Amino acid sequence: MKIYFSAPISRVSKKIRENYKLIKKTLEDLGHNVLAEHLEGKTPEFLKTQTEEQALEVQRIMTRRKKQADLVIIEASTSSFGIGQEIALALHNNKQVIVLYLSGKEPHLLRDEAEDSLYIVEYTQETLKDVLKDYIEDAKDQMDVRFNFFVSPKIVRYLDWITKSKKMPRAVYLRRLIEQDIQKNKKFTKENN
Repeated sequence: MKIYFSAPISRVSKKIRENYKLIKKTLEDLGHNVLAEHLEGKTPEFLKTQTEEQALEVQRIMTRRKKQADLVIIEASTSSFGIGQEIALALHNNKQVIVLYLSGKEPHLLRDEAEDSLYIVEYTQETLKDVLKDYIEDAKDQMDVRFNFFVSPKIVRYLDWITKSKKMPRAVYLRRLIEQDIQKNKKFTKENN
């Protein structure tokens, strides 16, 4: 899968910057083509020396890469207006977006804006690989088929509660329930193998 990866450059700690490399490497190890050249070698000092023309060219490349990508992954442990714009543009272009953050650094985002397309996920260096595998798989499932249906206000309240308490998007929760039911249904399994 072609994945656009981005993260803030300014006001970022060395530890978080090291995580950018780990995220990119983990994605590549999982077999994905990672579009992240706009992050390589960029430092706050570099940004200060960049001409307006150079900055606009980087912006054009980033926009093109987001459109080419199947999925967008953002590391958002450091708040950034620019990263917020990247997320908004990706969602506007109907991309699935996974936003990663370290414990205690959850980004302030409007969760209801794209609940089936936006995954906001806590990670550590130790859990990164599993988190990426699980949420990329969930995002991939969302890319395949979109299924909309009406539910009662009581069900909506419950799904909202699941989202807040388990930090899991509604769609992920519902998909997992259905997958569990499929595994229990021997007749379906027998007919579809």
